[in-house]
Formats: sequence, structure tokens, C-alpha cells
Amino acid sequence: MLACANAGLLCMARPSLASRSSPRVVFLNPGEAVERGTGQHWQLVAQFMAIAAKTFDMQLEVLYAERDHLLMLRQAEEVALRPDAPDYVVIVNEKMAAQQMLKTLARSSAKILLIHNDLTPGQRHELGNERQQIQNWIGTVTANAARGGYRLMEYLYRRLGESGAKVIGITGDPKTPVSQERAAGVDAFISRAPNARTCQLVFSDWSYADSNQKARVLLARYPDANVIWAANDTMTLGALNAVKACNAHVLIGGVGALKEALANVADGSLAAMVAGDYFIGAWAMVLLHDYHCGKDFAASGGVCQKLDYLSVIHHDNVARYNEAVFGRGHTLDFGPYSKYLYPRPGSYDFSMEKLLNTTSKVS
Repeated sequence: MLACANAGLLCMARPSLASRSSPRVVFLNPGEAVERGTGQHWQLVAQFMAIAAKTFDMQLEVLYAERDHLLMLRQAEEVALRPDAPDYVVIVNEKMAAQQMLKTLARSSAKILLIHNDLTPGQRHELGNERQQIQNWIGTVTANAARGGYRLMEYLYRRLGESGAKVIGITGDPKTPVSQERAAGVDAFISRAPNARTCQLVFSDWSYADSNQKARVLLARYPDANVIWAANDTMTLGALNAVKACNAHVLIGGVGALKEALANVADGSLAAMVAGDYFIGAWAMVLLHDYHCGKDFAASGGVCQKLDYLSVIHHDNVARYNEAVFGRGHTLDFGPYSKYLYPRPGSYDFSMEKLLNTTSKVS
């Protein structure tokens, strides 16, 4: 599916479909090239970006920072100094690094798109917004993480029936905006629901081991808890292990929907997972394709787009989702999302249902 060289991890569409004149995109990926305990989220972001690149005849180069924000800053510097600049650079505000990356990349002729983690209000106060002080920062696209968290807790609450919800939450590190947004969405539902409360919310490092340890402590501290949620797959699976070890009777849900988590949803070990975050890079490629073709996404939702597409995957829909995304994911067709290829009024519609009903005509 992908052609990846270890040195620099160059990933691009098949040579027969991508020419030198194709728009070139560099993705400064904050994650690990090989999974080391924090999940495959960032590898999947790159994988679906590459499928979208093939759809649109674009070239994609992925540089992994191995969860080292200092390396990510050095990678931004290297890209900014390239004499033959790419057309676009996609960055993430992981560990608050985007502020410095934007300043660094302002020296390049490449256009910059920020994804997944938005700037904080404080960062925006200093830098300004898209297309202002940093004119080549053309846009930001994020998932509505708060809506995803809200939908997860809404589903878990319904599953509990009249017993009410006593909730343990495990979210990611406090400096990652999306970590806070997922927790805020859960809290927003709990604050509106009768007979629901949070026992405790803790921060974790996104890993299985840390979540497992913290879940064991929290289950002992709150023996009447009946819900645990976690902000990514590996933490959700760590919490699941803790629940089994403690022989606790709680509903478990999380965010991410990687294959192992989906298998646990299918067998009933997990109640639900919120899916779709790993498509954010593919949606970015849709916007960049249209922009490159003269269809500026700013006219269809603005320069800063928060996309409401995250979906709850549960026992009734997990088989269909798993087959579409992981069984035949290489055939997913991102073309119908393009407003350049398929003109229509209004904002972009990145509905997951549409994606699950489309497959590429390219084998």
C-alpha cells in the first residue's frame, strides 16, 4: 500500500499515479514510526493520508518525530531550509510545539496546515490567526473532540439504564489540547445527565502501562464506579486489563478504535469506542487538494475548521466498520469529499457513513 524508506520515511502515492508535477506534501508526524506502547494512531494517520494522496495524485513525505517534540522542531527547521521547498507542510500542535514550528516554517515558501491539535488561546494571542502574521499558515483542521467525548458518555450512560453513572476517566497529558477537549466533552454530558457524576479524572501518558496502573488504583478507591473511559486505545486496553484483574463490573469505553480495541468491542469486553480520529490527515489532504486546484476551503467553512464526524462504534456496528476500514481500507475513496471534484454548496461534509459506503475504483 505504501512505499516507505527508513531514512526519512518517504511515503508517496504509487509512481504511476504521482508525477514530479504533483503537489508535494510533508507531514511532520509527532508519533512513532514503529508502535512502542502508545498505539498506532499516528501510523494510521499517515496511512490514510497516503491513501488520500493516491486518490488525488499527490506526493506525501512523512517524517516521524518519535514523540520527541525537540526532534519535531529540528525537522521543521530542516524542511524550512530546503532549497526546493514542498508545496505544503502539515504539522500538529503536539506538546505545544506548533507555535515554534509556525515561526520556523514562516521562512519557507511552503503553505502550512495545522491538524489534530489546535493552538491554545494563548498561542493564538501571540501568533495571531491563520493568514495573518504568518501568511503561509493557510488553515487549521481538527476533529470536534469534545463532541466525540460527549457521544461516548451518552452511549455508555444509556447502556447503564436507570442505575446512573459513576465515572472514572483517564485522559492524556494535560498539555495536549485534544486530551483536554475529550475530557471536556465527557464532563459536558455528565453535567447535564441526571444521576451521573465523575468520581475522578486523571492524566496519563497515553500508554497501556500507565493507564493500567492508574485504573487499578482508582478502582480500589472508588469500588462503586460503574464506568471507565480513556482517551486513546492503549489506555482503554490498559484500563480493561485492570478491570479484569480487579474483577470489577464496569462498562469501559474509549477513543480511537484501532483493530485490537475493535476486537474487544466485538466480543463485549469493551462497550464502545469513538472512531475516526485517524482520518484527520486524509481530510487535510482533501482540503489541500482543493486549495491547490483553486477551490479555497476558506470559502466552505473558514480557515479554521472543527469537523464533527467522530462516531461511536459498538457491538451492533463494529463488524461493518472493521471490515470497511481495516479489511478493505486500501480501497477507501476520498474523492467524493472533494468540493473541487464534486461541487456543492455549504461546508465540507466529512461524514463517516459516506466513507464506509465508498471504495476506490483503483485496485
